[in-house]
Amino acid sequence: MELQIKPLPIEKHWLLEGDRRAVKPGLVIVVAGSGFLYSNRHRLYAGDAVWIEQIDEVLPTAKETCLFYHLTLTGHRCALYRQDADILHDWLRQLHVSPTSEQEGLTQLRILYQLLETLSLEQENHVFEEVVASWLKDLSMQRSVHELALDLGMSVPTFNRLFKERYHATPKEYVTQLRIRTAKEWMLASHEMTLAQIAQKVGLQDEFYFSRLFKKRTGLSPTHFLQRITPRIGIASRLLLQDHLLALGLQPILAPSYPTEYGASGLPVFLTGLDGTRLYDANQPLEREWFETTALDLIIKTPSLEKGQDISWLPADHVLELPHQTCWSEYLRLIAVATKREDRLEPIVAQITALEQTVKERLAWNKTGTWAVVWIRPDEVRLYGTKQHTMLDFLFHDLGLTPAPGLPEAIYEIVTLKTLQRVNPENLLILWSQPVDVERIQQEASWQTLHAVQHHQVHYPDSVDWDPWGPLGRTHMLKQLLDYIEKEPRLICP
Repeated sequence: MELQIKPLPIEKHWLLEGDRRAVKPGLVIVVAGSGFLYSNRHRLYAGDAVWIEQIDEVLPTAKETCLFYHLTLTGHRCALYRQDADILHDWLRQLHVSPTSEQEGLTQLRILYQLLETLSLEQENHVFEEVVASWLKDLSMQRSVHELALDLGMSVPTFNRLFKERYHATPKEYVTQLRIRTAKEWMLASHEMTLAQIAQKVGLQDEFYFSRLFKKRTGLSPTHFLQRITPRIGIASRLLLQDHLLALGLQPILAPSYPTEYGASGLPVFLTGLDGTRLYDANQPLEREWFETTALDLIIKTPSLEKGQDISWLPADHVLELPHQTCWSEYLRLIAVATKREDRLEPIVAQITALEQTVKERLAWNKTGTWAVVWIRPDEVRLYGTKQHTMLDFLFHDLGLTPAPGLPEAIYEIVTLKTLQRVNPENLLILWSQPVDVERIQQEASWQTLHAVQHHQVHYPDSVDWDPWGPLGRTHMLKQLLDYIEKEPRLICP
């Protein structure tokens, strides 16, 4: 008998000052900023979790933001204690990705139970966490695990068990991970340090042992990793151009991020391999000091950065000005030429072109009826046109979807449901939208009158992280779209 593994009912919300979010009974976990429950003004800090007994609202505290997850869970409710917010966020990000196989569904359930077990650890275990956190700050590790266990009044096996529950690795394994991550940070931060000096910084006196360990853990020798960050590149843009650089085998020193969109990391799930890169919030003005103190060889700049910012201080002789491009591959080509990585360009484009062709061949409904694309946001509905955006070009030009009459000439317009009724597409594709926002709009009477809703032609793939502007993001999107096509479509019924 085949197991039926359903995606967990989990939602992610980032509240800015003045926002508020209704939540159903279940579990609320705050991972960044702070907020409070409207019903009793219960204050929630990063790392806090609380059970919600009835429909309530979460609000950020004054002049604060609040990133939290909501899980609609029923059954026994254990006691909850504040834990490390970063650890909780790592688990919750994994839970937020819908499983695509039975094995992934079982893994998701295991992570959920580990999360609940950790949240239920009593306060006395926080002494253990404080001692361990202090120990981990000193990478020379002058004190042994045996000494730490004795100080805490526990056996070494108990210490190891608690450590693995908290850090998901043995002390030796976690320290190794920490040393490699810190070594990368030093390599990116200081181009003048030798490998011997970096090895000493992370508590390893033998440079050759450090090199062997680094290669075993990363797949690259320290020398090859340094080549990956040569030239030393900074990105002055609102575009996640680190996508293109990573595809070309380069890692930037400075790069943009979007904490309000992607949580504490500020990056979509497909952008990994950026340990040590300094990330800045692309919605905030650039920090001049960052660009002037990191000895950059090249600064990649795009017009999307401007928006009233005075960036005349950027050194003109180190800046590569990239004009606005309508195609992701043009950004890749320009960056490849500037960094002398043209040899990598053709294989990347060929691989993605082949994946796009596979999607086209398996897309059974790409010629059926008229289509419109919407993004349902907490406070608005965006109706998209058919051009000026690489996603729209992909859907309407590359895949051949037939646009509904009356779509906007601009990239998008903010519309009411009455406007959507006038366009009335036969098929509706919902992108980038959170489940709570989709669920809210489903309750409106105007929604029920849409042709696509009445004929069960509303398509809603898990597309929160879809960003086709770079090769890694485009590959991620295509694979998820292909997976959606090959399964029974998840339709929103009236």
